[in-house]
Amino acid sequence: MMKNLIITLLLTGTALTASAQRAKKASLIFSEYLAAVSSGNPKAAASFFTEDGYMEAPYVAAFGMPAKFQGHDVIEATMAGLLKLAPNFHFTGMKVVSETPNQLVAEYESEATTATGRPYKMQYIGVITLKNGKIFSHKEYLNTVPFVEALFPNGLKDLIK
Repeated sequence: MMKNLIITLLLTGTALTASAQRAKKASLIFSEYLAAVSSGNPKAAASFFTEDGYMEAPYVAAFGMPAKFQGHDVIEATMAGLLKLAPNFHFTGMKVVSETPNQLVAEYESEATTATGRPYKMQYIGVITLKNGKIFSHKEYLNTVPFVEALFPNGLKDLIK
């Protein structure tokens, strides 16, 4: 069947459309996104999102930023701001909890050293929804204890003003 399809395409000169190609798995797209973030390239990371895509990360509010950020420019700017707090931030692993063609639930980890020299490791869980092969929504939650310990040396005293 596939051989006949290829011969037909060659004879007719018809190009194979994106919808006829096999779609990437959600876990592969998310893994590539994590690699882009790990490389320290917020623009590349934001490009994995649809134009109307958004990320929701409640812990970001601790820095006075919105917990939900939408659109390439806002996602890129927020990631750039976060990377300034931990310039060597990178993801170290990912485990798929569940996956469908358009949704992924994953656990993943990161390591970094803050700009002030404090090393830390984070554990996350994320729910990722795809639309047309790109990330439409990424809802990310993390274990807040190491987050507060690393980025707020005086613990909750730094957060409560």
